[in-house]
Order: sequence, then structure tokens, then C-alpha cells
Amino acid sequence: MSRALAAALLLAALAGVWWFQKGDLGEYRRFKALDDGHSRRMRFRLWLARAALAFLVPVPAGLALLGRIDALVVMPGEFVGLAGAMPPIFDGDAMRPMLIGGAVGGLVAGAVLARMRKRRPLGDVSALLPRDRRELKYTAALSVMAGVSEEAFFRLYLPLLIALVTGQVWIGFAASLVLFGAMHRYQGWTGIIATTALGAVMTGLYLMTGSLWVVMLVHALVDLNGLVVTPLVSGTLGKSPPR
Repeated sequence: MSRALAAALLLAALAGVWWFQKGDLGEYRRFKALDDGHSRRMRFRLWLARAALAFLVPVPAGLALLGRIDALVVMPGEFVGLAGAMPPIFDGDAMRPMLIGGAVGGLVAGAVLARMRKRRPLGDVSALLPRDRRELKYTAALSVMAGVSEEAFFRLYLPLLIALVTGQVWIGFAASLVLFGAMHRYQGWTGIIATTALGAVMTGLYLMTGSLWVVMLVHALVDLNGLVVTPLVSGTLGKSPPR
């Protein structure tokens, strides 16, 4: 029964991924052509709502149906074997504050580099960069939404469903990583490679620390650096990017 339920939830989760990215290349091209600030802010709101429906809401709902809601705070037993195979660089409890400190330090360092070099994020995300201070709250919200929803979905929920259906944890993480990278195809090949690499790092951090909220925080800080801090301190805020 639980396997059949997991299979049904897996199909629903994959349908959500398909729905979220359906037509995203054309949609992103149209978004890049927008000059009207109101239309851009409406599009940001739509993306936030779609991300919540596709990646955030299904996680607690699906886990509750499986009777596995505790997986949000305790690593599922299915992952323990793979986590045990990770290099024992640091004890998980000791590693968490180090990761948080490193992520915050990286955010500060990124701000300094942005100011000195006017550094831009990897991948074609120029259209997502805020053009005025009113858009900053939307790019900040997108960064936090991505950190929370994508980590919950691609690092926990989808791998767990695939593991329950196939009996192979590594298939779950590998398939989730491929889908995570492919979902960012609108950023071009550079963006796909960069986000896939980020996803691999987040997978490793999750398995080493056993803490989903730590990787959510690290992911959110990475995105905040690129979509909020960099344009805010590099002097590019208010300047429309080249098309």
C-alpha cells in the first residue's frame, strides 16, 4: 500500500515539475522583453505562487499521507546508508555552525567582490536582476522560496519517493539532481551546469549534516547573493540589463 501510494505521489510530483517548467523558455524570453515595472512585478508574483504550488505544498502534504512528516526534521532511514558512505570530514552537529558561518561569510565576501568587480551571477539570469528597489523584495522572496521549496522537494521529497518505489536511494538522488539542473534550462548551458553543481553540493551537505534546514539556508544565501546583494552593492540597480 505504501509503495503504491509513493508511486502515485511520485507521478504527481513529476507532473508538478513538468507543469512548472512547461513553456519556461518562451516565458523567460517574453519576461526579458518587459519594460513595464508593474508587469515585471506581476510575473515575479506568479512565479512565487507557481513555485509554492509545484515544490512547497506537495512536500508536507505528501509526507503526511505517507506518515513520514518527521522527515522534515529527521533524515529518513532510507538515506542513512548513503549518508554513512559520505566522507567523515566533520561530525554533522559540529559541521552545521561551520556551514552557516561559511555561508554568511560567503555572502559578505560576495558583496565585497560585487562592489569591486561588478560581478554577475553565472547563467543567463540578467532579466531576473532587480531594476529598482521595489523589485528587490521580489528577488529576495524568490531567493528564499527557491532555498526552501527546492531543497525540500529535490533533496528530500523526490529522492524519498523514488527510493520507496525503486528500493534504490542513489537512483532517487541522481534523478532528482538531473531534474534540478534541467529545470534551470532557461539560464542556458552555463546555468544548467552551475545549478547542477550547486545541487550536487547541497546533496552532499544534506547527507553529511542530516539537516534539511541547513541546506535550505545555504541555498537561500547563495541566491540572495546573486539576486539581491550583488545588484544592490555593485551599482547595477536601476540599470536595465542588455538583451
